[in-house]
Amino acid sequence: MFKPRSFHLQWHITERCNLRCKHCYLDPIFLKSELSLQKLINIFEKYIEQIKIWGLPKQATRISFTGGEPLVRKDFFELLKKCYENRDIIQYGILTNGTLLNNNIVGKFKKLGVSYIQVSLEGTEKTNDYIRGKGTFKKIIQAIKLLKKVGIPVNISMTVSKLNLKDVSAVIDLSREMGTSLGIRRFVPTGRGKKEMQESLLSPFEVKKLFLEVLRAQKDPSLKIGMGCEDGILAQEMHYLPLGCSAGYASFTVVPNGDVYPCRKLPIYSGNLLKQSFSEIYYNSEPLQKLRNLNNINNDCQSCPYFNECHGGAKCVSYAYFGDSFAPDPQCWRLFQELPDTKLKWKSGQKKEKERMDQKWIDEA
Repeated sequence: MFKPRSFHLQWHITERCNLRCKHCYLDPIFLKSELSLQKLINIFEKYIEQIKIWGLPKQATRISFTGGEPLVRKDFFELLKKCYENRDIIQYGILTNGTLLNNNIVGKFKKLGVSYIQVSLEGTEKTNDYIRGKGTFKKIIQAIKLLKKVGIPVNISMTVSKLNLKDVSAVIDLSREMGTSLGIRRFVPTGRGKKEMQESLLSPFEVKKLFLEVLRAQKDPSLKIGMGCEDGILAQEMHYLPLGCSAGYASFTVVPNGDVYPCRKLPIYSGNLLKQSFSEIYYNSEPLQKLRNLNNINNDCQSCPYFNECHGGAKCVSYAYFGDSFAPDPQCWRLFQELPDTKLKWKSGQKKEKERMDQKWIDEA
């Protein structure tokens, strides 16, 4: 038996949104299957019960409320009140597009003990507004200022594609100037983004260039910048130890109808929290069991000298691109000079008698 060393619940409480971003992974199926507040509270109570069973301290827990845009739900603050009642044992934050924030809402966030806010920004004003909609840049900047004024930590999240690669330096400078942390993410071709932006996926060379630029920026002590769970393939450069993918180990995603995925960008059905407990899904879900077994990853990656750090790269990108989460990361510059044919098939690794799991995410119970 094992248990996670920490656990992050990314919770999409709605699929509704006031924006229509080009790279969005919207799934229209969830627009009509949004849960009632009481059912959301039931799921929340299951999460609290599970972290108590695992004995996780507050600093090892995290709920990120998101959507869609979570603020379109009028009852969202009722859910935050439940979090506040449990503030001694959990951390909780909000992933938002930032355009609906005002003094009143930011004041409520502060009163309800929100730990952090992530806002999305895709580049300079011209680039951001092309991707996210006209006028959104100014609203996002204003939202950051309001949050900083009341002392809520802010993280800017940038999803990088060919559309905004040239703007990375400008966003790094903006983050430094505004005193926020910054997360750099690769575009994952799924949802609406698969149709509208497939051709905007970065080449392996462009991904390498992006990562090396971020590594250089990280040397500035005044800037807190991360590359998130898609950074596995960076293990082959400059002795960088990647965070790597925690999906199925130390995190999973709940979508508006209560379904559980390993990650929102890795939409493999793994259970439903209205019908099952956290424990049943975490330990008994076949997709999660397969995902945790590193022996299932393709032979090409398993033979790589960086496999123990990389684990095949970004599973979400592999799944979106090849339809196979155990295929190589198509943006790995060690394997590919250009983006490969999406129809390529990959042999799974050799099965071993015992499942091989990533020990950095789990403890033996």
